[in-house]
Amino acid sequence: MSASTTARTIAVNPAFLQEIKDSNLSLWKTFERLSQACATVQDRSATLQRVVPLLGELRDLLALEFALEESYGYVEVPTAIAPANNHLLQDIRSQHCSLYLKINELAEQAEELQYRGLVNERVDSLIAEVREFELRFRDHERMELDLIQCSNPSKLDRS
Repeated sequence: MSASTTARTIAVNPAFLQEIKDSNLSLWKTFERLSQACATVQDRSATLQRVVPLLGELRDLLALEFALEESYGYVEVPTAIAPANNHLLQDIRSQHCSLYLKINELAEQAEELQYRGLVNERVDSLIAEVREFELRFRDHERMELDLIQCSNPSKLDRS
């Protein structure tokens, strides 16, 4: 008995990836509320009280977003028909893990600051890390939107 194995790689399923992004409005609303909480000039304790639940909510929403994207937005295809930008595509998809680990770390860090009463010492540092995370995530989203555009010939400009 012989088994034939075909090398496989991933490709973008642009319709599903776009649908996932379009249907998760809670993610962007939570990002906006978190951004406002970080920008509001209040005492550090009040800021932390607003940020802690938002980071937890964002972590959960990103877990769902990334799980859906990896299940339906990216598909396995035989290596022979792999897209030309396959290495870039794999790099972008692999960012899900590092982004999730970072948001989880931030949520835990915020909870610990609140629990231990270390508000004054480290809230400013936490807020700076949250803003950096937001920039990284927005860059990731831009790259995925570029992948959708490049993978969906009906969306390309035909001029």
